[in-house]
Amino acid sequence: MSEESKAYRLYDPTSKKIVVSRDVVFEENECWDLGRSNEEARIDILEWRDSNKEGSENDQSEEEFEEEVATEERREVSLSSSESAGENSSTSEESSPEGRNRRVPFWMEDYVSGVEFSEEVVEHNNLVLFASTTDPTTFEEAIQSSKWRAAIDLEIEAIEKNGTWELTDLPKGMKTIGVKWVFKTELNENGEVDKCKARLVAKGYAQQHGIDYTEVFAPVARWDTIRMIIALAARNSWSMYQLDVKSAFLHGELNEAVFVEQPQGYEKKGEEYKVYKLKKALYGLKQAPRAWYSRIEAYFIKEGFERCNCEHTLFIKRGDGGKILIVSLYVDDLIFTGNNESMFVKFKNSMKLEFDMTDLGKMKYFLGVEIFQNPEGIYISQRKYAKDILERFRMEKSTSVKNPIVPGVRLMKDEEGSKVNATMYKQLVGSLMYLTVTRPDLMYVVSLISRFMTSPTELHLQAAKRVLRYLKGTMDLGIFYQKKGNGELVAYTDSDYAGDVDDRKSTSGYVFLLSEGAVSWSSKK
Repeated sequence: MSEESKAYRLYDPTSKKIVVSRDVVFEENECWDLGRSNEEARIDILEWRDSNKEGSENDQSEEEFEEEVATEERREVSLSSSESAGENSSTSEESSPEGRNRRVPFWMEDYVSGVEFSEEVVEHNNLVLFASTTDPTTFEEAIQSSKWRAAIDLEIEAIEKNGTWELTDLPKGMKTIGVKWVFKTELNENGEVDKCKARLVAKGYAQQHGIDYTEVFAPVARWDTIRMIIALAARNSWSMYQLDVKSAFLHGELNEAVFVEQPQGYEKKGEEYKVYKLKKALYGLKQAPRAWYSRIEAYFIKEGFERCNCEHTLFIKRGDGGKILIVSLYVDDLIFTGNNESMFVKFKNSMKLEFDMTDLGKMKYFLGVEIFQNPEGIYISQRKYAKDILERFRMEKSTSVKNPIVPGVRLMKDEEGSKVNATMYKQLVGSLMYLTVTRPDLMYVVSLISRFMTSPTELHLQAAKRVLRYLKGTMDLGIFYQKKGNGELVAYTDSDYAGDVDDRKSTSGYVFLLSEGAVSWSSKK
């Protein structure tokens, strides 16, 4: 019997693999003919499957469970050993019979890979491997490169142009806040270098509440709202567009007196003892997000937008004849859609006059999510992010499995188990959490493994690594919101009723669908 499920572990001498299956018939009067060649055995099996179609479906579905075998999982003790496991898996794949085609499991019929929605035909197996760029960590290191020097000059130019500060003497009794340079190479959805960004950041940890800052909260758009807007746009055949505010936090106006040091490399000659008094926010200040949101909110209200009472980052503007413009704000990234192109043009021109904007055109890559728009609907996925996770935790060469968790398995506290690196485990679970933005199929198992972050053991790590192995074979999966989909909001919910082994609490889950795609989901204890 299998230790992982109520099924039998069977050895197939033809394929030299172990199969886990419940559909087993014991032929006690028969025995395996070891004298037959493998080729004869394969032909016999193929002929039997062709003659019994109903049985073939059952066998094929059970064959999909062969990847659930814990042979490799027991051999992998840490994430660093996954590389050797990947080499073993590649060797076994090479030895497998050529021309063997697996049909798609029935439970994956509702999934969309998104490959057909790409604007360019990309062979994932032949992608160019770009060398990982190392960002400079100090100002002295950055100025040695012309591209980073240009990025630094561009940041100082934006600060001066925006009137962010003024040079003055430090008043008595006031303290200055230090600043530092932060450098980041931004990549596009294909992993190519998009731009090199240098940011002057204030050391906000030195601020004191009540002296140089008070309120700090600023709302951001929820992914439920963003997916709902995408579903509505797909349903009504609306195009979605994206705008980016350059140095957004520099537009926020400050109400407190804040003084910062002169940035390294740009001290005023003869006035090195002076400091800058901030008139507008600087990145790193505790109140910078709130100052920016107050600024952009005031602009939307002035332009005739109505703020949603339930979602403070959602703004709607209505015009004559049923015209509508919907805008969602996520810090400095704006997405908007509607049914009138003239409202789009007017809105973009108004934004460019008020702020320094970058028109990104149609929505393609937003907060790590790839968006494909076509006449049939809108498809979203996180293929690049999933690939980055596998590379980060050295699981890109691992053997894929067909489900994120072994059916019927319930994790529990393993106090007597061998402990693993808690920091690494938390990083792994945190990375998978953001992947659930477009992957509702991972919601349950991610919620499950996140319960053991305080004291993870080898048992919990193996469960988390199985999610990565499942991700290895399903990187292209995502959500497709169809134009011809159901226009009604449909909801499903369920609970396992005291399913937790440790405290007997229930795990509840729900999902809301619109335009044949999930827009909101949850799974929690």
